[in-house]
Amino acid sequence: MVTPGAGQGRELHVRDTPLVTMLNSAVCFIAAASAVVGGVSWLLTFTPWTQFMSSGYSIPFFYLTFPLFGWSVVVLTFVRRPDRDQRLPVSLVKELPRGFRIPFVLLFVAVWATGLAAITSLHGQPEYEPGLRRYVYDDHGVLIPATRAAYLHAVVVQNRLFLGVAMLFTFVAVAVTWDERSRRRRDVVTPRRWRHPVKPRPKIPLPAAVLALAAAAGLAVSIATASLIIGRVDAYNGGAIYLRAGHPVRALLAPGHYLIFVGCTGDITCPRLPSSALSATVVPGGGLAVIPDPSSDRLSEAAQPFRGELSFTVPRKETVSLDLAVPLGQPAFAVPSPGEEAHALIGWIVLAGLPLIVVLAALTALVWLLAWRLGFGLPVRSASR
Repeated sequence: MVTPGAGQGRELHVRDTPLVTMLNSAVCFIAAASAVVGGVSWLLTFTPWTQFMSSGYSIPFFYLTFPLFGWSVVVLTFVRRPDRDQRLPVSLVKELPRGFRIPFVLLFVAVWATGLAAITSLHGQPEYEPGLRRYVYDDHGVLIPATRAAYLHAVVVQNRLFLGVAMLFTFVAVAVTWDERSRRRRDVVTPRRWRHPVKPRPKIPLPAAVLALAAAAGLAVSIATASLIIGRVDAYNGGAIYLRAGHPVRALLAPGHYLIFVGCTGDITCPRLPSSALSATVVPGGGLAVIPDPSSDRLSEAAQPFRGELSFTVPRKETVSLDLAVPLGQPAFAVPSPGEEAHALIGWIVLAGLPLIVVLAALTALVWLLAWRLGFGLPVRSASR
């Protein structure tokens, strides 16, 4: 079997088949979407938006790098090169298209400089131990105590490091697969034995490339937003203000409604607190009204159940002194109201759901186009005269 046209006279290999073309295009669009979303996320690590990023935010982008970059290596080593040249070493920069070389060098310098600064400022992997209610650096098994502010800074630096590495290798995957896609559209012709369309193209206004890119970008945005939501939910108790009788605690609180949660025993027996058990005072200023929590909210931390007992409202950003007057046999802490936290997440949930609609619509159109491209359905016959 030989390829006609530009490849006439050359034996047809597996690498010349439309299946490889489709796979390469899929990798190209997924890599492009991942590079864009990962690049924006990397830039956001230099802004206050980093407060929404959990320690695992960069993990999906980092793990996705391996199959994407791996396919680009396959393209450079086996798909693009003749059999006699496959044992020769590959020069990565020389193999990149000319239009991608300067951006790659600039990106490499930026990632290398910021990554070097990130590595030197990290004392270990930042971790939060809910059982001991402490923040630590894990330096190859050696736990180094850390403050909450130092922990949050380390999470930002860690995300910046992994996102930078993922963005760099994903950029290479985009360059290689895009160049290969252009080459295949120009030089590789579909063999005669391959399935061909048997009826006119469906009336879909967007080309397959745009649909694939939209599906990949929508999926990447949904995954990134879902990671932010999960990270924020998991870290809900991370900023809790723990209270002990006789030890007033001062904290800078944002405007909102706050609850005092009290730990319960194994048989779900929870201490009851009267309103007089807690004093909430603005520093400097007057006291805040403390009332019993009417909702009786519940949550769990380190497998221990907690129930909301008291609540108070901070009208504006203030430093508040919290003084617990009643000794408790169970831990107690103050956190923002779960209801307000859920309300704050509505926007994130909508942001994660809208791209999924785009993904569903784009994939439906792509499946329709693929079925047409492979010749499924009844062929259109011309009317006989």
